[in-house]
Amino acid sequence: MKSDRVVKILSVAVVVIIIGYLGINIYRSAESNYKTETAYVHTVSETADARFFIIREEEILKADKKGVVVSLAKSGGKVSNGSKIAAVFSNEEDAENYSESLSLKKKLEAYEKINSQARLANLDLGKLTGEIDGDFFSMLDAVYYNDYKSLAADEISFSENFSRKRISLGEEVDCSKQIAALKKQISKLTSVKPLGTVSATKAGFYAGHLDGYEKTLSFDKIDSLTPEKLEKALEADKSEVPENTVGKIINGFEWYAACVVPADELSGVEAGRNMSLMFGDSDPIAARLYIKRLTDDGKCLAVFKCSFMNETLAGLRKVTGKIVVRNYTGIRIRKDAIRFSNEDVRQKDGSLKKESVEGVYIKEGNLIKFNRIKELYSNDDFVVAEDRTGVPGWLAQYDEIVYSGKELENGKVID
Repeated sequence: MKSDRVVKILSVAVVVIIIGYLGINIYRSAESNYKTETAYVHTVSETADARFFIIREEEILKADKKGVVVSLAKSGGKVSNGSKIAAVFSNEEDAENYSESLSLKKKLEAYEKINSQARLANLDLGKLTGEIDGDFFSMLDAVYYNDYKSLAADEISFSENFSRKRISLGEEVDCSKQIAALKKQISKLTSVKPLGTVSATKAGFYAGHLDGYEKTLSFDKIDSLTPEKLEKALEADKSEVPENTVGKIINGFEWYAACVVPADELSGVEAGRNMSLMFGDSDPIAARLYIKRLTDDGKCLAVFKCSFMNETLAGLRKVTGKIVVRNYTGIRIRKDAIRFSNEDVRQKDGSLKKESVEGVYIKEGNLIKFNRIKELYSNDDFVVAEDRTGVPGWLAQYDEIVYSGKELENGKVID
C-alpha cells in the first residue's frame, strides 16, 4: 500500500514537471515570436486636393465653307505654321471615303517599307518582341474603348514589327499582293476632292474639340486673375461653339492651371517654386507656382505655369486633381513600430545625458537593439524617417524593424 502511494506521488510529480517544462517552452516560444519587417527607403508625396481651371492661349479655327470636317492633324500633336489641319467635304460619304483613303495610304507606306527590307541583322529580338506584344495589347485596349482611330495606327505598327521579326529570322515576306490591292482601293477613293482645307496660322498644338470655355478666362490677363473671377469661371456654363469650327490651335508651349485652395494647404510655399500637379489618375506634371495670392477668408489663389502638352492635356478644362506640395524621401515605418526609450544623448559640451528619444527596435541576429529615428513626415498609418544609414545608433535601410513582440528593451538577447 505504501509503495502504491509513493508511485502515485512520483507520477503526479512527473506530470507537474512535464507540464511545467512545456509551459516554460511555450512561454519562451511566445516571448521570442517577434514580428519584423525590412526597412526600405520610399518617397511619399504630401498633396492638396484642388479643382483646376485650365487657361491656354487658344485660337479658334474656322472653315470658309460649311460641310463635314475631316481632321488631318492629330489632336494634341504639334503643328507648324501653314500645315494643313482639316479638310471640308460636302457630305458624310465623301468625308468617310477621304478618311479611309488616308488610312489606306498609311498602310500602303508600311507594306512598301516592309517589302523593301532585305534580311535584317543585329536586331534586339527581345525588344522587338516586347514592341509586338505592346502593339497587340494596344489594339485590344482600342477595341475595348471604341478608339478605332488608335486601332488603325496600332494595327500598322503591329504588322510592321511582326514582319521585321520574321525577316530577321530568315523568312521571306512578300507584300506585293497587299500593295497591289491597297493601290486599287486608294485609286477608287482619291477621286473625292474636298471643298476646302484649313491651315494652321501659327505653330503650336492642335486640338480638334472645342469645349465652349475658350473665351471664359483670358490667357493674356492671367496676372490680374482674382479668386472671385476664377470661382465664377469654375461655375460658369459653357458657351455655344461657333459654326464651321474645325478645332483650335494652342499657341506656344506654356499654359496655366488655376485653383483656389485653403491657405494652410500651401503654407510655406512661395511663388516661383517648382512643383507637380496630378489631374485625375495622370502621372505628375511638372509645374511652377506662378501666382500665390492670399484672401481675407483664409483661402489662396494658386496659378501654376506648365509647359508639357499631350492629347489628354489639350482636352482638359475643368478638372479635379492634386497639388504635390512636398516630397519626402526616407525610411518608411509603420506607426505601431514606433517606440520611445531613455537613451544616452551626447550634449553640446560632450557630456552624456539620459533623454527620451523616438526610435524603433530592430532584430539583429538574436539581439534586440534600439535605433533612433528623425521623422520627416507622418500620417495615421506610417512615418517617413530620415535615412541615416551608416550612422551608429540610427535606423538604417534593410534593418529588421520589430513591430510586435513582448518586453522589448535595448540589448535584450532572444532565443
